Amino acid sequence: MKKVILSVLAMGLTMGLMAQTKVYNGAEPMKFNANAPKTAGIVYPATFNDCASVEEPFLYTQDGQSIYLAITGTNAFGDLAYGQRYQGANYTITGVAAVLLNASIDGTEEDMAAVVYDANGGNIGNELARVGFSTADLPDMVAEEDFELKQFTFSSPVSSSDFLCVIEVPEISISEDGSQLLGNLAFVGSTEIDCASGEMSYSYSMVSDAGDYGWVTISEAWGGSVDLDVMVFPIAEGAVGLTDAELNSMSYVYPNPAKDEVMLASSFTISRVEVINVLGQVVFASDVNANSIKVNTSAFAAGNYVAKMYTESGVATKKLVVE
Repeated sequence: MKKVILSVLAMGLTMGLMAQTKVYNGAEPMKFNANAPKTAGIVYPATFNDCASVEEPFLYTQDGQSIYLAITGTNAFGDLAYGQRYQGANYTITGVAAVLLNASIDGTEEDMAAVVYDANGGNIGNELARVGFSTADLPDMVAEEDFELKQFTFSSPVSSSDFLCVIEVPEISISEDGSQLLGNLAFVGSTEIDCASGEMSYSYSMVSDAGDYGWVTISEAWGGSVDLDVMVFPIAEGAVGLTDAELNSMSYVYPNPAKDEVMLASSFTISRVEVINVLGQVVFASDVNANSIKVNTSAFAAGNYVAKMYTESGVATKKLVVE
């Protein structure tokens, strides 16, 4: 098997190239190489702009030796891990959650892992905790399943105030003749609303022609042209004295904008959620007693909403957009 060389180009909007691409907040969409034949090995999401939302990926195949991915750290080789950095209070971390989807190309199973690393001012350091799982544990895009939030619990909690939550993904490979993908393609969801923390999103990527791998921010890898939050976050014990900013940074909305359904989640146990429209009316409310809940938004009027999550550490408030 060969290591697959990936290539992604940021291009202007090309009419008809990806009909489902959307422009949010006036941002210019990013595009794949327009000359790439959509016959094998091409992966791209239905929703993809400069904040790189990955919500509905589509899989193609190609008879050449290059495939094209929506997000890849240095835009040179397939990434081996994706992570999101968290800073603030000294959190007690019991596990990692992530929005995940896998494309099982040939039915084989491969190992994956959820890991927490010491971030130490952005210099990714020691591994603090790890739990393994399999691609077979994930929803399968080939079987037309969708992204799901998956939680992975460590054998023992760890504490840190500056850390990286990571999902390790299988290495991408193709057949010797370059005609087909092999193994698995694992996706981590990302979101574009409130994506200004893109410097907190990392990939473990090829960083030199010599074949060296290292951690880079995805924004840095794209020369500052991509800003996204990958949906990998800690599961933590309740904390006291958090600021609103800290509490909101540990709470999540995916996908955002939402269409028919949205996931509201927190690193802390949620007792109740409310969704409030611009008139101050509560259009949805439910008790939860978990770290996440899915809300059917198909009957919501298009527009802006506020999602309130009542957690064991306080009330988090997040913006929600419904299309």
